[in-house]
Amino acid sequence: KFVSWMNGLTVYMLKVGRNYDVTAFEVDLRAVMKRSGVKQEKITFIFDESNALGPAFLERMNALLASGEVPGLFEGDEYTTLMNECRAGGMQGLDDAELFARFTKQVQRNLHIVFTMNPANPDFYNRSNSSPALFNRCVIDWFGDWPHEALIQVGADFTKDVELLPDSFSSTKDLGTEEERHDALANIIVQFHESVDLANIQLRKMAQKYNYITPRDFLDFLHHFLGLLTEKRGEVMEQQDHIGGGLKKLKETETQVSELQLGLASKEKELVEKNKKAEEKMNQMVKGQTEAEEKKTSANKLAQELTAQTAVIEEKRGKIQKEIDEVEPALQEAKKAVSAVDKKSLDELRGLGKPPDGVKIAMEAVVTMVKPEVGSVNWDVVKKVMKDPNFISTILNYNAENLKDSTRNRVDKEYLSNKSWDVAAITRASKCAGPVALWVQSQMKFAALLTQLEPMRNELKSMETQMQQNQQEFDRQQQVVKDMEQKIVEYKEEYAHLIAEVSAIKTEMTQVEDKCKRSTKLLEDLSGEKVRWEASSQGFTEQTNSLIGDVLLSGAFCTYIGFFDLFMRGQVLAQWKELLDEAHIKYKAELSLIDYLSNPSERLAWKENALPDDNLAYENAIIMKRFIRYPLIIDPSGQAVNFLSNEFKSKRLMKTSFVAPDFMKQLETSLRFGAPLLVMDVERVDPILNNVLNKETHKQGPRVLISLGDQDIDFSPAFSMYMCTRDSTKQFTPDLCSRVTFVNFTVTPSSLQNQCMNSLLKSERPDIDQKRADLLKLQGEFKVKIRVLEDSLLRALSEVEGSILEDTKVIATLEKIKKESKEIQEQVDQTDDIMREIDQSSALYETPGQIAASLFFLLESMGGLHTFYRYSLAFFFEIFDNTIKHAPGLDTEKDYEARLKIIETALFVNSYQKIAPGLQEADVLVFACRLAQLFASGHAGEALDHAGLDLLLKGTSVDVKSSSAASAANLCESILSGQLNAQQIKGLQELHLLPCFQSLAGNIKADEGGWSKWLAHLEPETCLPNGWTQGGDSEGNMVLQEILLLKALRPDRVIFSCVKLVDVVLGKGFVNVPAFNLATVLETDSKAGSPIMMVSVPGFDPSGKVTELAQSTGKSLTSAAMGSEEGFAIADKAIAASTKAGTWVLLKNVHLAIKWLAELEKKLYGMNPHQNFRLFLTMEFNPKIPANLIRLSRVYVFEPPSGVKASLQRSFTQVLSADRTDRQPVERCRLHFLLAFLHAVVLERLRFHPVGWSKKYEFSDADQVCGRDIIDAWVDSVTQNGQASNISPDKIPWDAIQTVLTEAIYGGRIDNEFDHAILRAFVKHLFREESFNSDFKLNMTLSKEHDLVSPDARKRDQFLQWIEDLPAKGNPTWIGLPVHAEQMLRINRANHTMARWLALQGSAAPVPKARKAGQKRRSSAMANPLTELGTKVKDILSLLPETVAIMERTEQSLQDPLWRCFDREMGHAKSLLSKVRADLRLLASVCEGNAKTTNETRELISDFNTDAVPKQWRKYAVHDQITVTEWLTDFRKRLEQLQEIYSTPNLQKVKLWFGGLFFPEAFLTASRQAIAQKKQVSLEELLLAVYIGSETQDADSFTVKGLTIEGAAWDEGAGQLTMTDELFIALPTTQLKWLHRDSDEYKVTTDFLRTPVYLNTCRNMLVTAFNLRQPKELPNSTWIQRSVCLTLWSRG
Repeated sequence: KFVSWMNGLTVYMLKVGRNYDVTAFEVDLRAVMKRSGVKQEKITFIFDESNALGPAFLERMNALLASGEVPGLFEGDEYTTLMNECRAGGMQGLDDAELFARFTKQVQRNLHIVFTMNPANPDFYNRSNSSPALFNRCVIDWFGDWPHEALIQVGADFTKDVELLPDSFSSTKDLGTEEERHDALANIIVQFHESVDLANIQLRKMAQKYNYITPRDFLDFLHHFLGLLTEKRGEVMEQQDHIGGGLKKLKETETQVSELQLGLASKEKELVEKNKKAEEKMNQMVKGQTEAEEKKTSANKLAQELTAQTAVIEEKRGKIQKEIDEVEPALQEAKKAVSAVDKKSLDELRGLGKPPDGVKIAMEAVVTMVKPEVGSVNWDVVKKVMKDPNFISTILNYNAENLKDSTRNRVDKEYLSNKSWDVAAITRASKCAGPVALWVQSQMKFAALLTQLEPMRNELKSMETQMQQNQQEFDRQQQVVKDMEQKIVEYKEEYAHLIAEVSAIKTEMTQVEDKCKRSTKLLEDLSGEKVRWEASSQGFTEQTNSLIGDVLLSGAFCTYIGFFDLFMRGQVLAQWKELLDEAHIKYKAELSLIDYLSNPSERLAWKENALPDDNLAYENAIIMKRFIRYPLIIDPSGQAVNFLSNEFKSKRLMKTSFVAPDFMKQLETSLRFGAPLLVMDVERVDPILNNVLNKETHKQGPRVLISLGDQDIDFSPAFSMYMCTRDSTKQFTPDLCSRVTFVNFTVTPSSLQNQCMNSLLKSERPDIDQKRADLLKLQGEFKVKIRVLEDSLLRALSEVEGSILEDTKVIATLEKIKKESKEIQEQVDQTDDIMREIDQSSALYETPGQIAASLFFLLESMGGLHTFYRYSLAFFFEIFDNTIKHAPGLDTEKDYEARLKIIETALFVNSYQKIAPGLQEADVLVFACRLAQLFASGHAGEALDHAGLDLLLKGTSVDVKSSSAASAANLCESILSGQLNAQQIKGLQELHLLPCFQSLAGNIKADEGGWSKWLAHLEPETCLPNGWTQGGDSEGNMVLQEILLLKALRPDRVIFSCVKLVDVVLGKGFVNVPAFNLATVLETDSKAGSPIMMVSVPGFDPSGKVTELAQSTGKSLTSAAMGSEEGFAIADKAIAASTKAGTWVLLKNVHLAIKWLAELEKKLYGMNPHQNFRLFLTMEFNPKIPANLIRLSRVYVFEPPSGVKASLQRSFTQVLSADRTDRQPVERCRLHFLLAFLHAVVLERLRFHPVGWSKKYEFSDADQVCGRDIIDAWVDSVTQNGQASNISPDKIPWDAIQTVLTEAIYGGRIDNEFDHAILRAFVKHLFREESFNSDFKLNMTLSKEHDLVSPDARKRDQFLQWIEDLPAKGNPTWIGLPVHAEQMLRINRANHTMARWLALQGSAAPVPKARKAGQKRRSSAMANPLTELGTKVKDILSLLPETVAIMERTEQSLQDPLWRCFDREMGHAKSLLSKVRADLRLLASVCEGNAKTTNETRELISDFNTDAVPKQWRKYAVHDQITVTEWLTDFRKRLEQLQEIYSTPNLQKVKLWFGGLFFPEAFLTASRQAIAQKKQVSLEELLLAVYIGSETQDADSFTVKGLTIEGAAWDEGAGQLTMTDELFIALPTTQLKWLHRDSDEYKVTTDFLRTPVYLNTCRNMLVTAFNLRQPKELPNSTWIQRSVCLTLWSRG
């Protein structure tokens, strides 16, 4: 986009919507082509691979690139419109064709197409073939993955600001600088990323489900790392502050308490001193009180005297005052008059130069009185005095007391006695002088009175003086009393103060003591926390130092780990830790990522929301909580969906799927309003979600929008989306892998065991279960509460301001928190005790829970046997729940242990009865045997012997003759008088490795007659001789020993003893599967949401059972044949209608509609059908049937009965109808019968593979139909289309019929010349003129009792009657095989059973021995499984040579073909031995714990556990069913032969074990070359002659040994083949001789039987062919039909 913008190009991208199809794509193509071709707009058309919704999209883009046009895009009206637009745009052209050419040129010039594709996509390489223009018309810009250097650079850039301290590294060598540490961090981040990529590559190489790791994962890792680093660093700092603050406060409190305790002693002393002072002050107070009382008495006496004096004085004063009061009114009147004199009157008076005499004397008298100091007074003096503004006020304020006697006498003499003194006259003369004169007169009278009262006043004054003195004395005494009282008050206050201080000290001491007590108790209570906090505080440094490593592990965990299962998670985490160790980055060794990334309250809430209580589930919940890219959950059991439904219940979780009609509506609603969205069944992602997955939002103003197709939707930041798939096998595209975070919810054994145990406990002991559930919940809540309280405690401590001791509220809070914490801890301890009691009661149900879980994982592993053996957890729970509720016998049984036994047995019976009908016949016994083994392992003393099972299923790699059982092994070679072949002897010898068989050889030696009879018995398992067993073993182990014995001596009877083993362990008749009854299935074992899947082999149609039942029950049935669009439409319509109406739907041949089936499964899972609705699906075996549909369905397998009779019946029922077979001529019916018999032989011989046919050819009824049509055509050609009623047999075109059947119809499927010869032999024998004879034998046999004579019949009914009269169990001679070929079939069946049983080993964890109620529960009851394997590996290593000698290379030796052949053998052996020993040494180191487990070693461990030969060791052809134990023994023998060859000077003289060569065909070539060199002839001139039993070796022959013949024997006396009933016979030493083709010696062999030589009994590798002499009385076809062959290698 950026480059387009730079170059001025418009970017165009498809807006792919929900219903976007090819039509919409063509509309977009037209639009963009018009813009670039008509409007000349330069456009960059970006086409992402997610836009390629089908091949048609790429086809059109391929055409556009190749020629600039898309054929058929512009036609009709579209073409006309384009031409008009071109002309309107100014484009010139002679005609429309030229205009279109110009338009195309403009498109090519202006339209730049950019494809973005992921080369990891499986379709990538197909596109180069289907759309070549995408590559040869484009410039390839191969981005690929980000290179290592780019990852380092990006990682360094993202982490450049991360603080990296040297303490984060265990070694600072080469990490001294900040830059070096950042480089180390970037490198380890990249190593984490690349290690996950490598792990997925290994998974892909191992053909397991894998993930694509992209740069988006790397960026997610970086974001997780940085986010978690910030989060965890903040948490550590916050916790450190809290704990540091809490510890600091505790330390301060301890110090303060110590100080307070020390201060209590000083306070005690202070208290004593204060008490002493208080006592002294009390004494002073008492003394002062006494003195004060005395003084008070004296003062009271004086006060009484004062009172008396006061009374006398007051009396005298009264008298004086009375006289004064008589004079005083006149004086006051005079004063009043004077006061009335205004200033004007005064001024007027003063202005008189010569006032009247009366005025003058009046004024002079006044002046003389008020101003006596003036002396002589005249008018001038008077006027001067009158100027004084205070003159009047001086008069008014005059005190008569101050009037001296001299002045008074003068005034009286000079003025008052003057005749001019007339107050009235003066008043008339002057308004001013009158009042003054009156005042003078009054004042003089008053003064005279005062003089008169002088003695009395003096006495009064004296008395007052005395009283005053007395008063002063009284006041003094009163003051003394007051002072004394004050002193007493002070004493009291001081005393009170002292008492208060004493009280305060006492109170303070009490408070201090109380504080000390409370604080000491608090400190004691917090001692445990303090120790823990101190440890945590000390650990903060370690946490900080390990923070980088811990967060690296956590970030990688959140990013990458979700895809892996539990085992792989452990491996990947271990590898990450190793990388951290190598990078010297510290991390917490015991780090629990669950605890690190979640808290207890979250986990408790998850558990309450139905999250399984196991580590895998908690890890997944963490990933779903911390995702960056939306999670895609792999949830085959539905547990994650259940959890999410509960988790987001309050947020209104919306569920939908891509097939839901309202998907878009729900998606838009969730995006707008932020509701969580759960998308179900996401096997592929609808392109409409691309922008959502990429979180490609854009802003429009304040709105945040996201594009959905062609519309923009508001995007809520609260939106979250969870995608879920139930298909655990689905391999997702790289594009999807890069957009999502995978979360793998595949069920784990521990969680399933808990669920089963809980269900069983709930059903059997609901009381215990309820109590247990309540206690578990309480324990979880208690843990959360304890954590919360501890956080509260820390917070309360750290938030204290000042001293804790000063804040009683804080102390109370701390005490309350601690008290609650203590109470909760006590409750936890109580619940732990109760839980132990409950555990003792529930222990009884633990082993059944383990058995049930193991049973489910056994069912899970069945998918490894066949693609149709897939079972859901819901199906298993249906069986389990039905068993624990309705097991027969539960109603009457009350004893808990007895009930459990009933339930356990019923669980296995129900599982078998439900599953066996869905298994192929050959696998039913395998499943039963594995069930028996599993059942026995859960019961003490009944588990099948491990060593015995190993020997049975794997064999042994130990050389018996060099073991402790050597003497018994040697004895085995001489017993039973040569009745045992080499393989039987070897099997018998190996039995003696087990202690229980120690006396077997001796017992056989002592009773050879009885054992000989047993060996020849038809049913030897019913009559085993006595005395060879040790006794003391369980009944199951006794049967296991019988099976081992039969495998060694009578392998054809092993399967019967296997049935016996199942019957002994699980009950008589356990293996019997009830006949299929569709009515019963519908009634008891079907439901509306689960289809009934009826699977059959080609040619067998079970749909008739459905039709018949529908007719008999009157059910409405709609049927449709699948394979066409019409069939799909009918089926969809029928299902939609029937789910509502509750009717039946039958869909036939659904294996032809694989893609449609995938959609059907999703629809069925999401729908809610009517309870009576039933869906029947008939199909043939097809590995592409969706696994989820198989899990959802009830599967029933239908296999036609085996045998010639059953095949003939099917032929006449399904192919050879009456109207076809009974047509003229009558000979037609016999020909049809012969064809039916041939078809029966061909099919029946498949059962005897590889003897019947060397390969399992896909013969079918279609071959018979074609053969019938050909026969009818030839018959019609010679009878004028059936006009003749008869035809002579010699007129029938036998050669034509033989040729067509041999070369085309049946022979066309055969690619082995010897198989072709077998077919030719049968066709030539059956289709000949003699077949119309009445005594014609359908088979070729030497014994008349085995002859099968053709019926003398002419009509179809007659042939049918003959067929009905045939025995149900046919004879192998009917199909040309020896009479004992049935033994071989049973041996093959036994081998198949053992191989498949072995494949199921390890599928379910071994169940620990049952423990009774009250037994102590152990954390692990299992021993280390690698210990035993390690011992085995060491034993194998000790048996293998260190190396292989290499032959000396000379010029002469290089010319020798035999030397070159053996040199190649030894070189190959040396290389392979080196690889084998290296692998074994590595495996031994892993078993001892000295080496880390890698994907390679895990694969080796898996191979050894299942006894499979590792792929890297299969460097030469071996038997298909060979075990690794047998392979190692065989490999050692091959090495021993090579050592013998190395030691032999003449290579031609080696007695060669032909089958022991790695490349036996190369030896034939080398020997031929050697003789050709010797005789100087060409290779083509030499042909091979074989001499069996010849010990004489001449110069041109080679001696070989170890050959085995099957289907015949060798008569050494006659030197020719002979008939035998033995399955195989070891041949004596044989000479191979190369003869000239013209020699007489070779010409003799040209009439011999050409016999194939196979590498081994699998007959899958043809080495050569030998010409062997045959009896002349028997035709070649007899030997050919018996499939006579030689094998170079055989077991034993």
